[in-house]
Amino acid sequence: MGSSSGTTGLIESIPIAAVAPDDSRGGGRLAFSSAADLDRAWNLGVFYLKTPDKLNLEDPRDFGRSLLAADSPYRAITQYGELEGFIALENNQQTKLALRRHHWDLHYPQHIAEFGRCLDSFGIAIIREVLHQSGIPENLWGRASAGYATGAGTAFLNFVHYDTHVSAWGLRPHTDYGFVTILDAIAPGLQVEIDGAFQDVPVLPGHFVINFGEALRFITAYSARPVGAVTHRVVGQKATDPVRHGIVYFANPDLDGELWQFDANGDSGGNSSVQKLFSMLEKNLTEDIHENRMG
Repeated sequence: MGSSSGTTGLIESIPIAAVAPDDSRGGGRLAFSSAADLDRAWNLGVFYLKTPDKLNLEDPRDFGRSLLAADSPYRAITQYGELEGFIALENNQQTKLALRRHHWDLHYPQHIAEFGRCLDSFGIAIIREVLHQSGIPENLWGRASAGYATGAGTAFLNFVHYDTHVSAWGLRPHTDYGFVTILDAIAPGLQVEIDGAFQDVPVLPGHFVINFGEALRFITAYSARPVGAVTHRVVGQKATDPVRHGIVYFANPDLDGELWQFDANGDSGGNSSVQKLFSMLEKNLTEDIHENRMG
């Protein structure tokens, strides 16, 4: 699959951040090496996050690879609606095992559930830094984020691979619906849209790729520093390519919750149920795919 919009190349530079301990916040704090790097990350909507040396990534990666086996018991996990279970996406090559946080201990091995909770700590540190930069008063962060910024909300921990038997995009161009996406990508293929053109996101060993989603755009829209949701895609994988695997963590509001928009004075600019916002985004995505087929 080739690029469908503009030219494709490498992004000149993607900023790098780390989560540093911060007792004043009761956890970690997202830190860049300079204010210019933070500014660029916010403008791009994508950045790298250094993985801590003590974080074991090989075991979760091995778990993801094990899902390729036809007799893997995890392929038979109960499907909860359309969002959770062992799922093959329509019109994409991506197949995934996807579970929300409250199902991790029920279905995932203990070490995988613990890995998910480690990613929770990164997601919370990232959204709290976004809200700090936005100027929204801290006492409203939990309400704005339907609980996620204060340790509630929900999250998805997904293990994905790309089925080259399907002739399609690896993953069609889209924005994520939630707050923050944490991606462990160990093979090329991810592209983000910058100034109307898709550009490759190089694999950087020892780092996650982070991007901002639509729910984060929504809750910061009236703040002193709104953020945008980055459009991205995964190019089609060829049968001659090694199977592409990835681990994807989605920081999400409570799906039955309410999102609120606040300005720096704490005044509300509006609100939406999570289901209403996500349904609207799904409708727009479906219409975009239909128009692309007809065009």
